[in-house]
Amino acid sequence: MKKFLTGNWWHLFCAFYMVAIIAYIVFFAVVHHILMAGFLVSTLFMLGIELYIFATSRKSVV
Repeated sequence: MKKFLTGNWWHLFCAFYMVAIIAYIVFFAVVHHILMAGFLVSTLFMLGIELYIFATSRKSVV
């Protein structure tokens, strides 16, 4: 488990988690007519950072 948490794949896992959060935000916007704009912007920002780290990181422990 420690190798997974310190490896490059952790960032990809976090990116998939943030995609799920974006789907949650879209669901609430469509079904309940609640747009969480601040939450969406921060999630997109963190998704970009995680994907950038995954793409540029050369070490892969797993």
